[in-house]
Amino acid sequence: MNQPMAIDELVSVAQAEAMGELDAPMMAIVLSSEQSYDLPINSLETDADKARWGLILRAAREHVEADAVAVLYPAWTTIRNKKPAKADAMSEETPAAEDRSDDLLRGEDPAEPIDTLFVQLHTRDRIYWRGFEQIRDPKHQRIIGFKRIKALSTEYGRDEAPSVTSWLNTLFEPLPDEGQETDVDMELADLLEEPEVSAALYPRQLRALH
Repeated sequence: MNQPMAIDELVSVAQAEAMGELDAPMMAIVLSSEQSYDLPINSLETDADKARWGLILRAAREHVEADAVAVLYPAWTTIRNKKPAKADAMSEETPAAEDRSDDLLRGEDPAEPIDTLFVQLHTRDRIYWRGFEQIRDPKHQRIIGFKRIKALSTEYGRDEAPSVTSWLNTLFEPLPDEGQETDVDMELADLLEEPEVSAALYPRQLRALH
C-alpha cells in the first residue's frame, strides 16, 4: 500500500462524505488489498465506547486481513500553540482545503473552539493524522469546505502513539499462536456477528445494490 497516497485519498473520501451535511460522519474504513469496508461509529463518548470500537475494528481488520484502518471523525479543538509560521511550510491543498495554520500559529485563533474534521490512517508501523477546520454556510450551517490545519497534521510510529489514540492500540497486536483461542478471540468473534458490523462489512459496491 502506498501510504502517502492512501491518506490523501482518505482525506478526499472524508471531505466528500461531510460536504453539504450538518455534521461530518464518524466512521472507520477497513482497507484491505481488494476491497474497502465502511463501519459507522455510533459513539466515542465513553472509555467503554472506545474500547468496544477498538475491538470491533481489530476484528474487522483480521476478518478481511486488512493492511490498514482509517478513522474519520469530527471534533471541537482549541489550539493554544502560538509559534511563528514558517514561510516555506505552506502545503499544497485544494481550494476546498485551504491552510488555516498561519492564522492559528500567529495567535489569531478564535475564542471559541474550532469545528474540525480528523482523518487518521493506521498501519502496522505508522499512524498518519490530518486535521481540517470545517467551513460552514453561515445561513444553513451546512459544511461547504475545509481548511487544512498543519498543527494538527502529523505522523509517527505506532510505538510513539500519544494517549489520544490509545483506544486503537490493539489494532495490530500479534495474533495468538495458531490453534490457540483466547477470551479476546471469542469477544472479537461475537462482535463480528452483530448486525451493525456484519452489514457494514459488505464492500461498498455490494451495499449500493441492496
